[in-house]
Amino acid sequence: MWDKLNKLRQEYLDLGIINSIDYEKFNMVSIVYNSTKIEGCSLDENDTRMLIEKDITAKGKPLKDHLMVKDHFAAFLFLKHQAKKKRKLSVDFIREVNGLTMKNTGGIINTVLGSFDSSKGDLRLLQVYVEKKYFPDYSKVPKLLTALCESVNNKIDLVKGDGILKLSSDLHYNLVNVHPFADGNGRSSRLFMNYIQMYHNEPLVKIFTEDRKEYIEALNKTEEQDNPEIFRGFICNQQIKFYKAEIRKFKEKDSNFRLIL
Repeated sequence: MWDKLNKLRQEYLDLGIINSIDYEKFNMVSIVYNSTKIEGCSLDENDTRMLIEKDITAKGKPLKDHLMVKDHFAAFLFLKHQAKKKRKLSVDFIREVNGLTMKNTGGIINTVLGSFDSSKGDLRLLQVYVEKKYFPDYSKVPKLLTALCESVNNKIDLVKGDGILKLSSDLHYNLVNVHPFADGNGRSSRLFMNYIQMYHNEPLVKIFTEDRKEYIEALNKTEEQDNPEIFRGFICNQQIKFYKAEIRKFKEKDSNFRLIL
C-alpha cells in the first residue's frame, strides 16, 4: 500500500500538476467542500467554489452553511501562512485555528462550570458524547493537548518519506479523539493533518465525503484495537484515491476535448 502511494506520488509530482494555474487554490476549495460536507453542510462543490471565489451564495441554502465554508477556508489560509514560518504546535495555536474555524458559527455556551465561547477557540467545559463513545473528560483536555503538541513537535522536523503522512494521520486521529472543543473538532483535525503536509511542502490530503462511513469506522477501529496503522492505512488509501483521480484527469485533458466546427 505504501509502495503504491509513493509511486503515485512521484508520478503526480513528475507530471507537474501542482504547477497548473490556481491548482493549489482549486485543491484547497475541494478539500474545504469535502470537509464541511462531512459535517453536514448543504453546499455542493460548485456552491463552495462560487462562494469562496466570487462571494456568490447558493440560493435557498442556510446562512450557517455559507459561514462554515468561509471560516474553514480562512482557517486553511491562516495555516498555510503559519506552515511557511514553520510554527510549532501549541495549545494556543490549536485554539486559534479552531476559533477561526468557528468564528461565525460558534457562540457562548453556558454550563454549570461556567461559560465559554466556541467562536473563540475556548476549550470545552462539558462532557461530549458522539454516536457510541464518550470523549475524555473536559478536565483532562489541557494536559492531553500539551502532551500531543510536545509529541508532534519532537517529530515534525525529523520525519521524512512515509513518516510525514503517518505523522499527519496520527495528529488528526489524536486531536479529534481528544475532542477539545464544543464544535469544529473534525474540521480542525483535518486542517492540522494538512498543516503537517504544508509544513513539509507535501501534497494536501483530501478525505472524500463519499467515504465518510469508512472514515468514522477507521477512527473507531483504531481506538478499539489500539492500532494506529488502521487510521494511517485509511489516510494512505484516501491519498492514493486522490492521486489516481488527479493523474487520470491530467492525462485526459487533451483527449477529451474536441472543437465544435
